[in-house]
Amino acid sequence: MNRVFLFLILALLLPLSLAVQDLLPSLPPFGERLLLFPVVFAFGVLALPLVPALGFALLAALLQGLMLLQVQAGQSEIGLTLPVVFFLGWTIVLQMASEATRGMSWELHAVGGALVTFTMIAGQFLTLCIKRGGFPVDLSILMRIAVPSVAAILLAPLLYLLLCSFVPLAADEAQAGGMPKGPAH
Repeated sequence: MNRVFLFLILALLLPLSLAVQDLLPSLPPFGERLLLFPVVFAFGVLALPLVPALGFALLAALLQGLMLLQVQAGQSEIGLTLPVVFFLGWTIVLQMASEATRGMSWELHAVGGALVTFTMIAGQFLTLCIKRGGFPVDLSILMRIAVPSVAAILLAPLLYLLLCSFVPLAADEAQAGGMPKGPAH
């Protein structure tokens, strides 16, 4: 029952994180944005077992795809296919990392959140460059990729501690199964 409750909390937290990150002011001098969505996604796929994590990834892909959906000259620039492949791929990678480290820890969540943030922003940039033609790289674009990725490393432990204390993350099941670390398994 704890996992169902956790899934519902995380499913509600995904659109809430999108709304909150849009309300946050941009950071000077280049207008970088703090991204909460990939950090919540990383927590969710690390805290849930594989099958619910895949469902969570599909929900994240749908939300991200709809947020990015933009039609230019009758064609969508970034459709729903790329976010689905992206989030399902990261779900499998993070689940494998969780299994390799025997559960979830705040360090794994911080690194996972930063890598998901970095690859998400860089992938969107590369996709738009390919669609529009050209590759305009300058310091402001590099900062818009790097700053949210570094900020994810700082935000992830805060989210981890908040959610671990707020939601009983199947800790009883983890202790009964003999797993030494974390709420994931």
